[in-house]
Amino acid sequence: MLGLYHRIGIHTAPPGTLFFFIHVHLRNRLSGRLRHYMTGELYSRGRFGGTPYYDIARIRRTRPVEGLALIFFFGLGDYLLATPAIEALRMAHPGLLIYGYVSSNIDQVNSPLVAAMARTNRHIDAVFTYRGRAGRHWTEYDFRDCLKDIPKNFIILPMIYSTNPDAFHRVTSLCESFQLPVRLPVPLPVLEPSTLSAAGAAILEDISERLVRPTGGPIVCCHFGTRSSNYLYPHRDAVVRGLLRSGYGVVTLSEIGLEDPALVAIDVSTIAPNDTIELLRALKQRGLDVYCVSVNSVMWPLSSGLRIFNLGLHIFEDRSVHQYVYPNIFVLTQYYYPCLSPSRVFLAPEGAFKQREDSGIAFTDFAPELVLECFGRMIDMVSGTVQVEAVQRDRRDT
Repeated sequence: MLGLYHRIGIHTAPPGTLFFFIHVHLRNRLSGRLRHYMTGELYSRGRFGGTPYYDIARIRRTRPVEGLALIFFFGLGDYLLATPAIEALRMAHPGLLIYGYVSSNIDQVNSPLVAAMARTNRHIDAVFTYRGRAGRHWTEYDFRDCLKDIPKNFIILPMIYSTNPDAFHRVTSLCESFQLPVRLPVPLPVLEPSTLSAAGAAILEDISERLVRPTGGPIVCCHFGTRSSNYLYPHRDAVVRGLLRSGYGVVTLSEIGLEDPALVAIDVSTIAPNDTIELLRALKQRGLDVYCVSVNSVMWPLSSGLRIFNLGLHIFEDRSVHQYVYPNIFVLTQYYYPCLSPSRVFLAPEGAFKQREDSGIAFTDFAPELVLECFGRMIDMVSGTVQVEAVQRDRRDT
């Protein structure tokens, strides 16, 4: 028991949890250094609102350390948001092994699909799975099952970011928690290249035959659902129909009730998440204008890593929304968020949305006419940027 206590201790107990305060109390009783733990670097607010509590350098000075055990218990979007911090950990500790541990259970907190994506991360040396269980809050996820598989001289580091609205961004929060330098502007998600599966390659060929070769026009990728909240935008058919009428080729990653020569519907259960990344990357590399319309889910960080302009439908109130927004995201919402740039926000007027409650969450269903109007306004606003990028691309090709 003492060995387990020594291995976990304050370095993996999030501030505010019972285990953290028990550990602080015991350490203070033994050392009498109350001020160090209440005002020192292990329990302090950082410049960007994070709460640093992993002091890897201090641990390495006190005992032999061979590696870092990163414990994941969140979805694909949160994993992509964490990739810059993982890269920074590798740069800060190049001599240590980095192992990833991903829960194999699907629940409101975790997606087991994270394991496949983590295995393509060049900064993670090995990926293992464990049987995790959700708690009352996402930070209370039960990851005890993975402790038996972690080598003795590894530091155990649960990947927990601050959810306090005062935090600047989830990336800066993680970097401060790991005592890493904070870079501004916030680094984009790191999307590691991978090989398309056979199913993914067939879908790319279908997109090429039906959308790319006939017109070579712009393509909109739509994603209307979220895994964690089980939300599915009810007016997706109307939005896709409007995009088709406007001359866009459409690729949808959500279930839809339409058929059209310029529409490719992808059943995401038949492909890996890395396939989705590579499909969009391939379209971008062909010089096509690619855009997104998506609810706030995995497509937000995915489109950010690929630098694709995205009209993001923000479907519930969240005062920490700025923590997962990047410059490519245009947010459609009925709430005023002072932390978001006004140039990137479309405020929905009264009567252009309906609210409904499900599982204690008030979801917002935006009228399809409003979504299409805001998408058109986004295209008008970014058209100059797209033209500049096209010129730069032509120069590189020449």
